[in-house]
Amino acid sequence: MSDIDSLVRQYKAGALSRRGFFKRAGAFGLLMPAASGILTMAGPAHAEEPKRGGWLRIAQGNTDNTLEPVRMVDTDDGIYSNCVYQRLTRFAPTLEVEGDAAEEWSVNAQATEWSFKLRGGLTFHNGQPVTAADVVESLSRHIAEGSESPAKALLSTVTAIDAPDGSTVKITLSSGNADLPVIMSDYHLAIHPAGHTDFAMAIGSGPFKVMEFIPGERVVLERFENYYEEGKPYLDGIDFIPVPDANATLSTLLAGDVDAIRDVPAFAVEQLSGNDAITLYNTPTGGFTNIVMMVDRAPTDNADFRKGIKHALDRELILNQVFKGIGTISADTPIGPTYKYWCKDVKPAEYDLDKAKFHFDKAGVNAVELYTSETAGSTANDIALTFQQSAKGAADIKVIKTPSDGYWSNIWMQKPMTMSGWQARPTVDAFLTIAHMKGGSWNETMWGSDAFDAMILAARAELDEAKRAQMYCDMLHMMNDDGGFVNPVFQNQLEATAKNVMGYTPHSVGAMGGFGQTLRNVWLA
Repeated sequence: MSDIDSLVRQYKAGALSRRGFFKRAGAFGLLMPAASGILTMAGPAHAEEPKRGGWLRIAQGNTDNTLEPVRMVDTDDGIYSNCVYQRLTRFAPTLEVEGDAAEEWSVNAQATEWSFKLRGGLTFHNGQPVTAADVVESLSRHIAEGSESPAKALLSTVTAIDAPDGSTVKITLSSGNADLPVIMSDYHLAIHPAGHTDFAMAIGSGPFKVMEFIPGERVVLERFENYYEEGKPYLDGIDFIPVPDANATLSTLLAGDVDAIRDVPAFAVEQLSGNDAITLYNTPTGGFTNIVMMVDRAPTDNADFRKGIKHALDRELILNQVFKGIGTISADTPIGPTYKYWCKDVKPAEYDLDKAKFHFDKAGVNAVELYTSETAGSTANDIALTFQQSAKGAADIKVIKTPSDGYWSNIWMQKPMTMSGWQARPTVDAFLTIAHMKGGSWNETMWGSDAFDAMILAARAELDEAKRAQMYCDMLHMMNDDGGFVNPVFQNQLEATAKNVMGYTPHSVGAMGGFGQTLRNVWLA
């Protein structure tokens, strides 16, 4: 099934609006007249009404999973978060921000004082009303002294979070940030009752409530009948079932043991496209599986060693061998063509073993251990092994495969060189802030400087679009030239569901329809 065929099917199933179809078709390079012609031939959107009932089974889970917002690390956690909690805002598949717990917001002329007005009648799963005081405490936990929340950097310019009344949240910043409503959609910034600390049985106000949460064994969520969107969610509940690896995940879908999977292996795309019992979603994104070189420890603290690694990486080989050509070659930055401020002038290091060997010799090191695990992405192990293959003759890359359980706590950001993986973020600022500011909880390479941080803050407050774009371009050049971040390919999000799964809308920012956002709209035919 082609990308456009998939969009047409989603439109006719009612999972994608006409406006959403045009936006997504444009991302695939289809001009408006052609897209309109396709919709005309396709006929009207499916008139069938969504049905309530049934359980959706999703292949997902490992022992590191958590429902505590300040400790959330991976995509699994983000999907649980969007099912169980609300945030002030939501980042829609159209890449526009919309209200979630907040129904409206306003800002002063300097973009330093924001006021969010909560919807009336919101309730938590335990029956108590959602108030501004709950939001204040939920957000404040991320910036409290000693907090190691990954979202702490996103809120680094917040000087005060107040509740002027029971339904208004006021956020004051030390410098302007026009992107704050988008930032408030981040899955970490979940709203829970003030004083709640038992996150093994988390309480939110999202579409599903927790029945069972045993990380690595089973996670069961059931419909929250008092969710604010009328009639939603349609499902009775969701059963998350851990599956050990990508091949096993694919097998469970084909066998009918689960209804939805993400991170479909690229080699399976042709097989699934021809399967009448499966719907395949192929969505260009800013997501990737990357190599981390920590600049605060040997041997990856040596700039020449890092340059050697980049020249020893055959990106074309990885794109074709690992991703079967599905994706986009990347320079070594986290910002690609799906972002507004993508800098096309930043080019990847050329694959050149002579140059690689020159830099390794200059560094006095040509061997390193590369730790990997499938929890970093279904392609992580294959990327590591393909890199090992491409570096032969210049460096000895020893690939060490490790289990998914415990990888994020015991290997990642502990060993000098590891595999990692990221979903896209709504804005360039959000990604640079959360993952590349000096001292950030998720600055996995430890690369950065006070000057680079100052550039991030300056770009965030810059209202001149051309100047802001150039500032981001300058920063991405710096990362590409010197950083410890290596990103071979921007991946398409490959997901698949059983044919009877309706209302599923993929998202270019976050797997499983925007970190699970789409699940409140899913129903079973």
